[in-house]
Formats: sequence, C-alpha cells, structure tokens
Amino acid sequence: MNIWDNSNGLPQNTIYALEKDNHGYLWTATEEGLVRLDGTNAKVFDQETNPLMIEQTYYTFFKTEEGIWASADRSIALLEKNIIKVIDCHEIADKTWIRAISKNQKGELLIGTQTGKIHTWKNGTFGTLDFWQPDFPLEIFSFYSLSPSKLLVGTTRGLYELDMIAEKSQLISSDSFVVQKVFGNADFLLISNPNEGIYRLKEDYEMELIVSYREYPDINSTSLTIDSKNKIWAGSMEKGILSIDNGKISRYIYPELKNYIVRKIIKEDNIIYLGTLGKGVAVVKDAKVKQLNFDVLHEKNIKPIFQAQDSSIWIGTMADGLHRIKGQTIHSLTTRDGLIQNRVTTIGASKGKIYAGSSTGISVIDQKSGKVINTITSKDGLKSHYVQAIYEDSKGWLWILTRHGGMHYYDTAGILHSVELPAEFDRTSFISILELKNKQIIIGTLNGGIFRIENGKFLNNQKLPLTPGEDVVYDIHEDKSGDLWFATHGGILFNSKGEFNSIKKPNGLKSKSVYSITEDPVDGIWISNNFGVQYFSDSELENFKNNPEQDFFLASTLYNQEMGMPNSESNGLIFPAAMLDYSGKIWVPTVEGVGIIDPISLSTIPKNPINFIWDELSVGDQITAIENQILIPAGIRMFQVSFSLIEFENPSQYSLFYRIGKNSGPWIPIDNQRQLNFNGWKPGKYELEIIMLRNGQLEMNQTIPIKVEATFFETPYFWTLIALAIILLAYFIFQHYFNSKMKKDLEAKVAKRTLELSYSNKKLKIAVNEIEDQNLILKEITWNQSHLVRAPLTKAMGINQLLINYPKYTNVGKSKEQLELELLDALKQLDKIVKETHYMSENLQKK
Repeated sequence: MNIWDNSNGLPQNTIYALEKDNHGYLWTATEEGLVRLDGTNAKVFDQETNPLMIEQTYYTFFKTEEGIWASADRSIALLEKNIIKVIDCHEIADKTWIRAISKNQKGELLIGTQTGKIHTWKNGTFGTLDFWQPDFPLEIFSFYSLSPSKLLVGTTRGLYELDMIAEKSQLISSDSFVVQKVFGNADFLLISNPNEGIYRLKEDYEMELIVSYREYPDINSTSLTIDSKNKIWAGSMEKGILSIDNGKISRYIYPELKNYIVRKIIKEDNIIYLGTLGKGVAVVKDAKVKQLNFDVLHEKNIKPIFQAQDSSIWIGTMADGLHRIKGQTIHSLTTRDGLIQNRVTTIGASKGKIYAGSSTGISVIDQKSGKVINTITSKDGLKSHYVQAIYEDSKGWLWILTRHGGMHYYDTAGILHSVELPAEFDRTSFISILELKNKQIIIGTLNGGIFRIENGKFLNNQKLPLTPGEDVVYDIHEDKSGDLWFATHGGILFNSKGEFNSIKKPNGLKSKSVYSITEDPVDGIWISNNFGVQYFSDSELENFKNNPEQDFFLASTLYNQEMGMPNSESNGLIFPAAMLDYSGKIWVPTVEGVGIIDPISLSTIPKNPINFIWDELSVGDQITAIENQILIPAGIRMFQVSFSLIEFENPSQYSLFYRIGKNSGPWIPIDNQRQLNFNGWKPGKYELEIIMLRNGQLEMNQTIPIKVEATFFETPYFWTLIALAIILLAYFIFQHYFNSKMKKDLEAKVAKRTLELSYSNKKLKIAVNEIEDQNLILKEITWNQSHLVRAPLTKAMGINQLLINYPKYTNVGKSKEQLELELLDALKQLDKIVKETHYMSENLQKK
C-alpha cells in the first residue's frame, strides 16, 4: 500500500472525489485544491498557483470523453492532463449545488442541480433543457449516459430516461423510488437506492435487488463502483472495503486504514485506488516482495538466513532466537531450549548439523531433531566468543570467523585449526567469506581489506581503495567471468584483472552501504541496503564493466516497503546477509521481518505499455501545455520542461536519462521530480531526448524538438547588418586613417619642402647677396682692371700701329726693334693684369 497524504504531496487528507482522466492521471479533490498524481509525483492545483480557478474546493467528479468535469459550489472545471477550462456557474448555482454533469450529441454540456433543473452550456451561454419538465419537485442525484442521445437521470422521485433526439423524458420507475447513484456498464448497469440496496437494471428497465443494505448496513453507497469483471466494490462505514461478486461479500481490512472511512474507489486489474476521509489516497497493489505468514516472526528484527540441505530454512533474529521453517510449520529455539544466546549473528551447516553463531559462541543443533546438542566457545579454541561467519567449503571444511584475529576451520576429521597470520592481524575482525572457483578462500574484514587463503595457509592481505570508515567488506561475490564484487560500507567495489572500480551513490546506488550481493537465476544481481533491495540487470553491469567512468550511472529497480518489503531497511554485518534458496527465491532479512523476492516470477509478469506524457513548459510565471514542440520566446534563457511517466504499480522499475541531441555528451540521469531545468541556451533548434529503461532494459525513447527564438539582436539579419556596419566602419576607419596618414605625410612633406625651400631661399638670398657682393667686387675689379689694362693695351695698340705704318713715320726716334720690344713689354704687362684679374675672380668667395 502506498499512502499519498499531506506528508508527500497532498495539501490536505480528506478526499472528496477520485477519478482517472483519459491520459491515465489520477485526480483527487481536497479542501485545499485539486491534485494530479502520476504514481511518482503529486501536482497541486489551487488558486494561488492557478489563477484560472474560481474556487479552491471541488466536491464531485464526472468523467466524460473530453475529460473529468469537477464541480464546486459555483463553478465547474474540465480536467484533462491539466485544468483545461473553468466555467463560472453562479448564474445557475445560486442557492443550490451541482449534482451531475454529462454531454449530449449536440456537444452541449448538461448540468443537473440539487433543485431538479437541467441546464445546458454551449458557446459560453447557459440555457435550460426545455423538455425536462418533471411532474413534481425533485432533486437530481446522478446522470448516466446510455448513448450520445439517451441519458438516465437518477432523482429523489425516480429514474428518468431522456431522449435527446425526440426531446422527451419519461419516468421508468415509480416516483417513490430514490435513485442515489447510477453506475456500471452497458452489460451490468446498477442503481443504488440509499434505503434498500443495490439493484441491477435490466434491458427492459426491470430492476432486480442484488445487495440489500439491511443485510450489509455498513456499505458506503457514495463509494460504489465496479471493476472490469463486474465485481462491485464499496467502502465500509466501519472498517476497510468490501467486494460483492454474484451476491458473495468479501471484506478487506487494511491496518493502515483502520481508523479511516473509504469514500471513493477505483478498481483496476492489479490496483485499487482508495480515497479516504482523513488518510489521503491509498494505492493498494500486488506485493512484488512476499512476506512470511508466521506470527512469531512478525515485525521481528531478522538477522542471518540459511537453507540446509534438507531445504529447511533457518532464520536468526536480533533477540528472539533461532527459527526453523520446514514446509508450512515453524519451530523456534531460544536460550530456554539450550541456545547459547537469543541473538544470532551467523548460520552455517556441516554433516547434518546447524551451527548458529552469536556474540558468546556457537550453538550446534542437530538438523533432524532440531535440538541443541553442543556449544563451541573460546574454551574450545576460538580466538573470540564473537562469531561473525560460519561457512562450509567444497572440501567439507567448516570455517569459523571471529573477532580478534579468529580465522579457524574444522577439517573433515573434526579437528579445529587456526590459520597462522602475521602478528599485525591479531586484532582483525573477519566478517565475510567465499570460496572462489580456483578453490582459494577469500575473507572480508572490518577495516582490514581482504585475505586470501589456500589449503589453510595465508597467501596475502590486500588493502582496498576505501577510506578507513568505508573498509568494511560485508559480502563477496564472484561472477561468471571470475570478476569479484565486494559489498562494502563505501558502496560496491568491482575487481577485474587486479584493477578496482567502484559503484557509489552517484553511480546509481540508493545507499552508501551495501550488505549483500546475490546473483539470481535469471539475468541480474540483487543487493540489499538501508533503502531496500536493488536490482541491476546483467546488461547494465556489463555496460559498467565496459565503461567504468566516474560519471557512469547504472539503471536499477528498487524493491522497498512500497513493493511489499516488511521494512525498507535490510540488515548487515551478519553472514549470510541474504540467501538464494533452491527454488531461486531470494530471502532478505530486514529490521521488521523477512522479504522474499522471486526473480523468476517477476520476469514473467506482463509488461504494461509505458505511459509517457510531455506535460508543461514553464517560462517565468507562464505555464503552457506541451504539444508537438517546445517553443522558447525570444530573449528567454531559463525554462523548465516537465513530463510524466504514469506508473502506479511499480514506479521504481524505471530509470530515465536525457540528453540534448546525439552529440551533446553522455546521458544524464533524471531523478523522481520529472522536471528538467535549462538555462543559458542560445537561439537555435535543439532536440530533447529521453530514454526509459525498465528493470535495466531499454524500453522506450521520446524526443521533442525545442526551438529557442532569437530577438532582433540575435537574428542573422541583425548580425548581417552588424557585419556590414563593421565593414563600413572599418572602411571609414581605414579611410580616415589613410587620409590622416596621407595628410600627415603631405604635411610632413610640405613642411620638409617648405623647410627646404626656406633653406634654399635663405641660401638663395645668401647666394644673391654673395652674387651681388661679387658683382660689386667684379665691378670694382672690372673697373680697377679696366683702368690698369687700358694703359698697356693702348700702348700696345699704339706701338702695333706704329709698326704697321712704320715706313710712313720718319720722326719716330726709335728703331723698329726697339718698338717691338716695347710692344712685347706692354703685352706682358697686359698678360700679368689678366692673370691677376682671373685669380681675383676665382677667389671672390674668399674675399
């Protein structure tokens, strides 16, 4: 039984109405709002979170093809996966209340009230059913649709048939017959009369009383329903529920509901849903884990469980002794029967004897007689009274492990031996043992790693990659490949070819501590821990072997109290901590009894189709139903996607993982919240993919496209404009740069040229001045030289003239030779003057 109340999702524990919608969700009405259940989560619909709701409290449900119509004092709401719509009915519900809702062939909603009126609703307008004109005042109790055109109306003044096509009504019972409820199906139509009982309505509207309320006065008529096999179910006004099959009454009393009245019932093939007065919703289903039906073990703290060769089961307890189950009988042993102690820590067997270990030694019991015949303590050679494990190997040696370095074995001759160990292990506590396929004995310890023994000799001690507090080896398992699995206080250690890998809570374990590892005869292993028994399929374990990454997640199925375990907390630090019997069933000790799992029968249970539903998209305070795709508005980067996996029978059998696209990396496990939160997504198209594994096997995957719309600033057009703007900006920057550079270059050139010109002008001015000065000097030289040259030149010219005309002149007074010498002398003077002038002209700068 699963209880849904205000401790795990319901806002309040009084249930007014209970119904399943067409998607498979279970809806319930409470004083504090409507609640939708999917088997894992409860979703509350109230006025605070759903402004669409006019009222908080709804009282009755009416299921139709389009969903569930829920009625309140002055409004009705259509429920189908979510609240589809709410209709304000104050116009027709003034001073009355709604008693029945149905729909006719015209698509009109028919609403029956306590005052006896039938109202119609279509296209946002209320009307009245004109041909509904009873002959006397009455109250309407219920509607039942026979077909789209025919409706039965249960009232305080009889049962009526409404013909919607002919638009007429007729009374088909006596007007004194009160019809509180019409329910059932076309083959088995039933009517509840609050004073008389339950009638069957036959084809000709003849009524047959099949259950008398005088005979069964405690039947709560408001809870009446039938199942698929036409069995009637009802809650009792006193205790529990009852079923009626062909007049035979069966009663079911549930201790969990002993003080609460069942008001509403839904019965399916393997599940009963119960709405109670004060206890919320109870989901009753077939237990997947069976329990023993012996009062002496009821709610007892169970320790080791062992099966002897004669198939008898021996069960040790925390404080209630040792018990033998053989067939349908149980025999108990306590200290009054010679047991050394009522607390049993381990059980083993050898040569027709049962050995029950305790903290004060071993009790030896004759298997056939069931009597204590001997005890073994430290006086007999044990290193400690506290016996942790007893185990018989393939040689017939009986191993006894104790605290304080106690590693012993009885050989086939019955001689007790102690394995010689290094002195450093004198205080080691040995708590688990297994014979390997190679005939070596491997022994687990409390904070001492593992020991290997061969032929009674110590081989080695191996430390485990665990912290000191985690280094507790509760159990050891060797698989078909020869790989070793260790159940420890730090999870599961896996050893293959000398390499260790671990499985811890982040990898899928429900608990830090693992007490036992049991391989079933089908296809997996079962581990016990503080939260129940966890099943891992062989395929998942093989995946782990091949991919032992730190973030690897193992799909599993959890069998806990909700699945039939007497208590979810199993026991550890006992040997054996779980037992596989000869029929393939696994026996698990818990703090309140024994849980028995049959892997073979579980593997043959028919699988129901997986009911996966995309639910809602939450963006800020806006919530919308998810249809074919998820559309994220522009500018939104944070959103939430919710979905449902509707499963009430065994929700823990599923493991869910998701990823965004095939190239997004490893699958990410999904917890039980069924909500995925996303943040920081860039605009674009994505694909959300969810895979579902049932009992570790892939069953289904679901994908839905996600489109994150872009704002104008995130569109390609915007970025194209930005690119063009950047290009233009770059162009203008380069232009400006080049223009500036060119201007600077030109200015520099102009400045340089100006400087050069200025310098040239200055030099030119200097040159001009120099030229002017030289000209003056030249003028001066020329003037001076002209006077100097003129005298010898004139003399030379004159002498030359005389020489030419010498015969004409008779009074010269000088001879011709003398004149020639004077001419030569005048010319030499002239030459000297010319050279001096030339020298002076070449040295003008110096001057």
